[in-house]
Amino acid sequence: MKQTQNTTQASAQKALPKYAVKHSLVNYYLALMFSFFPLFLTEQYAHARLDKYYFYLIATGIFIISTGLCMYFSYMDEIRADHKAALLTPLSVTDICMLCFLGFAILSTLMTEHPGEALLGPNPFVSGVIHSRNNGLLLLFLYTMMYFIITRNYVKKDYVFVVFLVTSSIIALLTVLNFFYIDPLHMLDGYDEATIADFGSTLGNKNIIAAFMCIFLPAAVMFFVISENKVLRIVAGVSILFAYTGLLCADSTSDILGLIVILPVMAIFCARSFTYLKRYLLALTILFLSGKVLWLFAQLIGDHNKGFEFLQHFLIYDKLMFLPIAICCLLTLLMTIFKKKIEAHYPAKAVTITFTVLFLIGIITALAAFIYFSFINRETDIGNFKKLLRFDDYWGTHRGFMWRVSFEEFAKFKPLQILFGTGPDTAYYVIQPHFSELSSRFGDSSTDCAHNEFINYLLTQGVLGLTAYLGVMGSMIVRAIKTAKTNPTSLIFICPVICYLAQSVVNLYNPIVTPFLFIFLSLAEATNRNTAYPIPDES
Repeated sequence: MKQTQNTTQASAQKALPKYAVKHSLVNYYLALMFSFFPLFLTEQYAHARLDKYYFYLIATGIFIISTGLCMYFSYMDEIRADHKAALLTPLSVTDICMLCFLGFAILSTLMTEHPGEALLGPNPFVSGVIHSRNNGLLLLFLYTMMYFIITRNYVKKDYVFVVFLVTSSIIALLTVLNFFYIDPLHMLDGYDEATIADFGSTLGNKNIIAAFMCIFLPAAVMFFVISENKVLRIVAGVSILFAYTGLLCADSTSDILGLIVILPVMAIFCARSFTYLKRYLLALTILFLSGKVLWLFAQLIGDHNKGFEFLQHFLIYDKLMFLPIAICCLLTLLMTIFKKKIEAHYPAKAVTITFTVLFLIGIITALAAFIYFSFINRETDIGNFKKLLRFDDYWGTHRGFMWRVSFEEFAKFKPLQILFGTGPDTAYYVIQPHFSELSSRFGDSSTDCAHNEFINYLLTQGVLGLTAYLGVMGSMIVRAIKTAKTNPTSLIFICPVICYLAQSVVNLYNPIVTPFLFIFLSLAEATNRNTAYPIPDES
């Protein structure tokens, strides 16, 4: 296996292109987005969403124009030199789905009754337009252009990911400190108790932090497992500690959902290689041990915190969590001590199939329990698990109510609205008829989303828009899994995407974290393309 990997890496090195300006611009842009973007704020949390929204618009606009010009001039140089050149490279299934996603969003915007919000999100020039997630057509257009430029020009440079891991660790550390009412940057000064309880780091509320940690944690783990750069692996190993403690202190149901899905998925991917599985077990040891490090930190400072949900509390405080630490540590030691014997006869296919079957059994069991306690047996007291396994209007901080009324309103849509939705980022107007009930039952005066990314796309961009979005994600994941057979780097990029998609079942897109989804999506597809169609040498 190791010899095959070395051969693959050697072949990849031969296929590397001359590092041109357009490749540099991609990596500079990624470094900017991985460093300044998540840290950028102008007035604490007052304008966090708009700050990052405008940062992304400006930075990505400059990136698209500058890199696009470089691509054009490179193409013209090839023509002048009488070399074969193609400005338009072959389209993959993911590319086609991405273009369809944008195309359907354009049609949805043209048909909407709320063109301002659909086009720009919250338009500061239109009085009263404040009910938005900034996911208008403009942002979707930039995501698409960014995707095509990165997928056509990306050349991997490890420094970019060191920047990502270090910056993300800082954000995770701030999340932990803020959760324990330690505020070194004075981010919480002047805010009321409710805001202080709900916000942290430089990102915003706990759901946004949770979404970010669901990208950061699997990226850190997979860099630790797959990267052969020792410096990057060390940084990734330390980052796992920060990522897991940050995820726990985000204290959101969405990040636990992402964690439950991504840990077995990463185990399945890592089972293909003895070395990767051993590193993954070590990563799990660090991860679970991080929970106890957080517990020790809590004890040292008097355990004065905002209050953990029951699952987060269990993962940190319960003594049973020493069991997975011991098991992962013991397995790692055994695989290290008996490396030669085990590796020589390691049944990669059998282990992968076993992990996959166990994961599927887990999913089926969880769904069966959810259906049973939600629709068959609603009387049995299931304690704290009621928040997870018994669906009603109060489920998931009244997400059950949001989902129910969303489908009720969708059932009233006209045929064209069913296909194309009510326009990007216009869910506020769909759910508006239920605001009085929302207020009387739950105390919320309004909402601008369904609190489920897929339902929100269904409402705002219709069946076609949601299908295209699922096509983008599904085709890219399938392609990346195939690519991983010869280039495991693709696994580093698809795991954050999978984890994000899992948590988005109870969360929503936003201009703070969703750009990272499309960046990692682009990096995964770029890796797929570079493996299948190496970038030609431009020397």
